[in-house]
Order: sequence, then structure tokens, then C-alpha cells
Amino acid sequence: MAAFLERNGVRALPYHAGMSKEAREANQNAFMSLSGVVMVATIAFGMGIDKPDVAYVFHTDLPGSLEAYYQEIGRAGRDGRSAEAHMLYGAGDIRTRRMFIDEEDTSPEHKRRAHRRLDTLIGYCETAQCRRQVLLGYFGEEAQPCGNCDNCLDQAPRADGSAEARIILAAVAQSGERFGSAHVIDILLGHETEKVLARGHQKLASFKTGILHRKPVWLSLIRQLVAGGFLVPDPDGHGGLVISESGRALERGEVAFEYRVEGRDRLARGRKRAAQGAAADGEGVDASLLSTLKTLRLRLAKERQVPAYVVFSDRTLIDMAERRPQDLDEFAEVNGVGAAKLKEFGEVFLSAIAAHRAA
Repeated sequence: MAAFLERNGVRALPYHAGMSKEAREANQNAFMSLSGVVMVATIAFGMGIDKPDVAYVFHTDLPGSLEAYYQEIGRAGRDGRSAEAHMLYGAGDIRTRRMFIDEEDTSPEHKRRAHRRLDTLIGYCETAQCRRQVLLGYFGEEAQPCGNCDNCLDQAPRADGSAEARIILAAVAQSGERFGSAHVIDILLGHETEKVLARGHQKLASFKTGILHRKPVWLSLIRQLVAGGFLVPDPDGHGGLVISESGRALERGEVAFEYRVEGRDRLARGRKRAAQGAAADGEGVDASLLSTLKTLRLRLAKERQVPAYVVFSDRTLIDMAERRPQDLDEFAEVNGVGAAKLKEFGEVFLSAIAAHRAA
């Protein structure tokens, strides 16, 4: 990775356990003393490194746990300036992590705990909620939406998963809140596994109630329920999922559950939007309307004392100018408009678009 960056004009240094002590120290000293240097490191790069002006942390695959991720991104922005953190992950990374856990020379209970930590991390990756809320919630802290993470700024498509969530919660409750996601999904899909049959769970009302979805869908929903605090890992550490107070409220229909829509549907929407000519750079969009929307965005940002992109990203304004929505339903289809922003900004932007159309 360091060599790749160097070939593309970025000064980068490697750091890993396979290097000599002298080489590691030389690269560490260069990173600490010079500006504009990227350190490409494994976890061998000690947590004690305290460089205050780190502005960018990039994970090319999954970290070991949410705790590790929290510590690693915490190296950025220590000087109080804005900083960015990005992470790439895919199914292959998850398989690799599972393999590492399974091949460890540790007890079965230790492996179960490691798999649960990994599930929590994946839930964080897949959540549709504000990432800061989820991250701090994991450590027992409450926070308002940050307005700064990818989910707040450019929300992935969401769907109401309250009905599916109640199906999951029913299976968790009926099986005694003692089992992990794999067993719960076996119940939902009607799999007569040895474990299901031994406990008589094929007789539960929830048995085979989830056959309309495949296993990956249920797994993603469960992870997002955990990330959202509706389900929590068994506090006694036995691997089961327990329904929280917010989960009980969801069961009663007092709150809703929105989940992050991924996969082919999202890709298809993106391709369709591209085919319709929604250029990311604004080419072909009414420049006058786009300027009007940017001016409105700036005014709203100043009123709220936040950066302009917190209101809407350029990409969202470009899509807005291209679509020219005429009501809230159409406005909700604009890329980057979630429920919160629809409620807060929908009417004012629709008025601006209508006024421009009438001019």
C-alpha cells in the first residue's frame, strides 16, 4: 500500500512487525517530525503515538473490534481541527476475521465473545443511524445526531423495517432471550437443526415466520437492531440476544425501526439516476437554480452556525436542481435527503424551487 501511494505521488512510509527495529524507528521519526507524510501501518504501530495534527485515518479493512476502531480513529483531530475517518470493508474481510477467531488457540467461550464483538462492529458498519450516536452508545453515552458522518450528510436509502424487526424480537422472546443470531435466524427460516429440535423450537409460533427473506437479510437486520440498541448481547456473556427497553417499545409499536438498504437495489437506483443524466459535477443542470439553492443553503448554515455541507452536500443540491421536486414526496427522493432533513428543510427548498420556476 505504501508503494502504491508512492507511485501515485503521495509520500508514504510502511510500518509493520516484519521490519527491522531500526527501519521502524526511522519511519516513525519521519512521520512524527515531517508534514505531509502518510504512515501505512498494521497494529504494530503503537497506540502511544501522539501526533496532534493527524487529519486523516483510513482503514483498508475491518479493525479487530469497535473498541479498536474507536481508539484508532481517535488519533485524528487531536489538535481540535476537522479530521476525517474512512473505512472499507466487504464480505471477504468478515470471513477473514471469522477465520482468525476460529483458528485462535483459545477457549470456546473466548471465541464466542470475539465473534460477538465482530458482530457489533459489523452492525456499526451497516447501521443507518448517526455513527457518532452508535459509537458513543456502545460505550454507554448518549448523543444527538452529529450532522457530520456519512449517514447524517448523505444518507443511504432507508426503509421501514418495523414489521421485520418485530418478527425477530418475537423469535428472540419466544426462545427465551438465550440464543445468538444464528439460532434465531434458523427459527425464522424454519431450519430443523439439531439445536432447534433439541429445544423444541420448531413448535414456536415464530418458527418459519421469516421465509420471505434470505439469511443475509435477517443477519443484517439483527446487526442493525444491535447497533441501534434494540437488542443487546447477553450481559452474562453467554452469547444470547436480549431485548432492551427500546426493543420493548418497538414491540409495542411505540417506536419505528429504519434499516439501511444495501445491495443490488441501491446499485440499480444509482445506475438509473446516472442514466437519467444526474451528473455529479452539475454539468447540464440549471446553473441559476443551483446558485439559488447554494445561496439558500449558505443562509441556513449561517443561521445554525454549522458548515454548509451539514445542511446539504453539493451532490444533493445538484440532484435537487436536476429533479426539481414539486412536493415533499418528490423531495424525499432526492439523493441525500433523509427523514430529518426532509422535515427540517423540505418546505423552504421547495419554495425556492417553485419561485425559480415561476420567475
